[in-house]
Amino acid sequence: MKEETTEVKTLREAAKAGFTLIEIMVAIMIIGMLAAIAVPAVMSNLEDARIEATRSLIKNIEDACNLYNMKHGGKYPNQLSELQEGDDDNPPLLEGDINDPWGNEIKYEKKGKRIYLTSFGPDGEEGTEDDLTNIRKNTKQ
Repeated sequence: MKEETTEVKTLREAAKAGFTLIEIMVAIMIIGMLAAIAVPAVMSNLEDARIEATRSLIKNIEDACNLYNMKHGGKYPNQLSELQEGDDDNPPLLEGDINDPWGNEIKYEKKGKRIYLTSFGPDGEEGTEDDLTNIRKNTKQ
């Protein structure tokens, strides 16, 4: 009987220690199923975070408009960019980007003694159900 060389023994042991193609495919399928479960949950949380960030942005803009109103004798700014301008006596009331997390401008309307701020929400369309605004809906009946 011929003795095997140590090199051949090492190759056989290495082949026995590795994974088969079936085992690798099963592992990939399990990872894929876990990803299919996790991704929608993460995406839902991401959208909720954008909505909350937009509500916060609208509140900050509203507060800046009210501060502008107090500093300028009861007048609101004609446009939001005025909140980002400062002078020697007054620093800007609002800094940074004032677009919503979807990249859309916040709509600003001034009607009498009231201001209206609106984000068109995830769909970017005005007048749809997902619009976010500073106007509180009256829930009392």
